[in-house]
Formats: sequence, structure tokens, C-alpha cells
Amino acid sequence: MVIILISTPRLPTRIDVGDFDTSLTLTAVFPTLGFYYYLKKYQNCRQGMEGEKRVRQFLESKLNDSYYLINDIEYVNDRGSKENIDHVVLGPNGMFAIETKDYRGKITCKRSYWGVPFPFGRSPSSQAKGNAYWVKQAIDASRVLENLSVWVDPIVVFSNPDVELETVEPEVEVVKLEGLVDSITSYDNGYSFSPDQLKAIVDGILKKARTQLNK
Repeated sequence: MVIILISTPRLPTRIDVGDFDTSLTLTAVFPTLGFYYYLKKYQNCRQGMEGEKRVRQFLESKLNDSYYLINDIEYVNDRGSKENIDHVVLGPNGMFAIETKDYRGKITCKRSYWGVPFPFGRSPSSQAKGNAYWVKQAIDASRVLENLSVWVDPIVVFSNPDVELETVEPEVEVVKLEGLVDSITSYDNGYSFSPDQLKAIVDGILKKARTQLNK
């Protein structure tokens, strides 16, 4: 609403209807709407950071030393837009791109459809798949596993303890925080990666992200 008013140059900022003067009303409304917009944006950002911290601490405390954890990776997607991967886990049994959400209340997911309005209409499963695709590209570019076709598993985790999940054949794995480590450690993609391979893949992922952002 504020954007529409500002971007319409011929819209009147003062309308007199009898004794009612809207100029003062509009003057009061604009700062108020702006305040609540940025307050909500700040709250969402802070909530997201708290959720990511909760997941990071959980993974650090539960995964053993054979797993590598990379947090908060910024990268550039194929459309040239900056994206963020909350967590990447690399282990002897597989590779994982994790999208963290800190919503509470009832969340429903049926295949690719999410029954709650996520910001900007972005699907968490689409975000997770896009992130997994980029990690896969980074692994391939590192040439560490040159002769292997490795799958990166996308996972959406809900970190808030007050969330209730209802899923029907979700297109990616959707779990609560307490089920995340089991999803990772029980996964089997048919390969067994060595510590040296995993360390080299970590270096390759970080190098690709730095190269893209420094262009």
C-alpha cells in the first residue's frame, strides 16, 4: 500500500470530505505502516537467526567427528541472484543441504504444496532443492568425486519446539529438529566417503562460494 502510494505521482496527498482532512491522516499512516513493516521484517530475521543457531548447536552436539558442518553459505544461483544455505552436512554416508524454518503452530505439506503462507511465496522444499543443486555443482566442480554420481539430499527442518507438522508424501524430507540427526545418520547413498575426500569437498564448496561472490 505504501509502495503504491509513493510510486503514483498523481495521487493526491490531501482529500477534503466535509470537515475531514485526510492530509493529516496520510501523514500519520505512512510512518506507522513503515514502522510495522520493518519491525515485522526485523522480527522475522531475528527469528530465523535464532532457528539457525538452534539447528547449528544441535548438530554440533549430536554428530560425531566423521561429519563436517558448514553454516550460512552465501552463493549466486543460475539466475544471478544471491541465495543462502543455512547448513550443509557432509558425512561418510552422504551429503545434505538443510533449509531451516523456525515457524510455530500447525504446518502442512502435501507433496510440493505448503498450506501456510511463507514469505514472498517461497516454498521451503524448493529452497532446499535449489540449495542441494548448488552444493551438487560445487562438489562436481571440485573434481574430488570425479568418477561418482553423488546425490545431495535436501532436507527442510523446523526448529521451533512449538511446531506441529502434517506431511503427505513431501517432495523433500521434512522433519522436526529432534529427528534431523537420525535422518542424516540413517541415510545411505551406497558410497562411503573418506575423511580426506570430505575435507577436500568442504574446501571446494567454500572456494566456489567465494569465487562467485567476489566476481
